[in-house]
Amino acid sequence: MVSAKPVLRNSPEYLLTQLKISLKGVLNRLATDMAAKNRSAIGIASLFLPNILIPPESYPAITTALLILGFCVYTTVLPKHKTWAPLRIGLSIPAIFLFIDFGWSGAYPRNKRGVHLGMGTAAFYGIMKVIEVCWVRELDDERPRWVLKPQISKKVAASDKKESEDMTPTVMPLPQDTWGRIAYAFDFVTTVRGASWYGDRVWDFAPPYLYNYSAPSRARHILFNIAFLLLQTLAADCVDIYIKSIAWDRTYGTPVTSLPIPLQITTVLIVGIQTMLGLTLPSSSFAVIAVSLGSNPSSWAPILTKFPFAAPTISEFWSTYWHHLFRRTWRRMASGVIWCLPGSFKTNPTTVRIIRYTAIFFLSSLLHVVILAGIPSKWAYPMPRPFLGVDAGTVKFFFTQPLGLILEAAVVFPLTEKFEPYTRTELRRTFGWMWFLFTGRYWCDAWIGHGLFDPLEVKALPKVMDESNRASRAPTHESHQPH
Repeated sequence: MVSAKPVLRNSPEYLLTQLKISLKGVLNRLATDMAAKNRSAIGIASLFLPNILIPPESYPAITTALLILGFCVYTTVLPKHKTWAPLRIGLSIPAIFLFIDFGWSGAYPRNKRGVHLGMGTAAFYGIMKVIEVCWVRELDDERPRWVLKPQISKKVAASDKKESEDMTPTVMPLPQDTWGRIAYAFDFVTTVRGASWYGDRVWDFAPPYLYNYSAPSRARHILFNIAFLLLQTLAADCVDIYIKSIAWDRTYGTPVTSLPIPLQITTVLIVGIQTMLGLTLPSSSFAVIAVSLGSNPSSWAPILTKFPFAAPTISEFWSTYWHHLFRRTWRRMASGVIWCLPGSFKTNPTTVRIIRYTAIFFLSSLLHVVILAGIPSKWAYPMPRPFLGVDAGTVKFFFTQPLGLILEAAVVFPLTEKFEPYTRTELRRTFGWMWFLFTGRYWCDAWIGHGLFDPLEVKALPKVMDESNRASRAPTHESHQPH
């Protein structure tokens, strides 16, 4: 009798078996929960693909707006592209109107605050993209280019008998034919970080991690993202337990800053984790679907390549550790602001950098103010919004971030410069943690104050933890009035 071949614990076969067991357990729990609580498949699927909650009535508006934007991009790579500028500027008006209609029209049924936020975010980003393509580019005639990834650049250099060491990025020429221009426009409109549908290239504004990203095989890429999704469901479960353990008092607009200090700190962390999950869950889900359908794995780099809580400084958090979804658009809009400055301001690099960062954080603050203000008053109640639906917490958080960067550069860096590297890094990291924990409370006031911790808003899977863990849930805290 031949004995079975032992399976090593770290072998792909063992890991695949464990993944199948985990998937089976989760699917069984999903079926049980749906049967017991009459939970719809759409409700569960929206955790991974929140865009399925967008009302179909809004599809014509967003589709037409994107087609206009795509046509405007197409005209920028025509031989006489400058002569099309008046048409682009004219078309920007209906495009912006359609994005506004999609994001904030009361004609579309939206049964959750989160749907308002998602559609408002997409609309605001679309408006900024229209302004970038139709207005800002006329100031400097900048046209984005595709750039070959390093591995492809080395092959090109080798075929041309060039040195492959210390190479500069290979910039591709603008397309010269109709289908090439259509592909260019589609790729540019659908990218938000600088990734391309073509796996061998990125856009010239892509962050370094996208430029250098080389995905594993298709099967490994899919299995990794499925396993990552399972881990994220556990994290979503923990967030859900914490949220439901506290009675959030939204009456005075300070549901977090009125809590005891320890609960303020933990709430900031929970909101941070929830925000990360709101980015990574849809990103991983889209990656699994797209790569399974044939898309190149190299086009689907993780949306967060580093753990944001590990950022060593405030500046590195915003520039490297946080997502880059709005990086290109914000910078281009800031370039328009700088272009309008008097010449004397433009000659000082420090002044230009400060103005650029201030403009970027202003736009980021404006984005969050607008999307939160878009939540109907009846759903924000009893959150006070005294001025045009704007709350104080959002403004406090985003407008204090440039101050944090200035304090870090002007005070923290000089004071810690003489320490040995490890101590210097940890001291700067400590300042960053303290800053985010302090200012993050204001954003939590805005987020929770608008009802986004309401049980109907918190998207979590049926509990994948043992029911025995329920007994250890923290006791419900009583509502806290402001001191």
